[in-house]
Amino acid sequence: MKNLITKFEQQKIIARVKLIRGNEKALWGKMNVHQMVCHCADQLKMGMGKIEIDEPGLNPNSFLKWLVLMGMPTPKGKVETFKKLKQGEDGTKPTELEKDINELINLIDNYHSCFANNETRLHPAFGYMDYKQWGRISYRHLDYHLKQFGK
Repeated sequence: MKNLITKFEQQKIIARVKLIRGNEKALWGKMNVHQMVCHCADQLKMGMGKIEIDEPGLNPNSFLKWLVLMGMPTPKGKVETFKKLKQGEDGTKPTELEKDINELINLIDNYHSCFANNETRLHPAFGYMDYKQWGRISYRHLDYHLKQFGK
């Protein structure tokens, strides 16, 4: 399974991020491509413990958590994000596209280094997850949004 904690998958995702030019139109959803870049950076920051989400989510022991981690397709435009990650609300506001893309690339490149051995972090919807689970869900999140803009 593809996972953001492996250098190989990080480099593949980074190559796709580097294809962003700023004029891409979304195939679904409400964000523009620049907002998507900031949103994805915020999600990685959440996984790295740099943004805390205190909004209640799903039952952390739910079958849905397992389905998501195993690769159940995410319904296009149907999943509501947390307010702190949501563009137009509390999510990081876009500044300069190139700067924001470089920040996203840096977060991807250093994602694995933010987890100590056997460390778990709280995901607001899925409860405590280890670095492999965080790497999996973060990879899937990036993949989903890059596909949203044809990347």
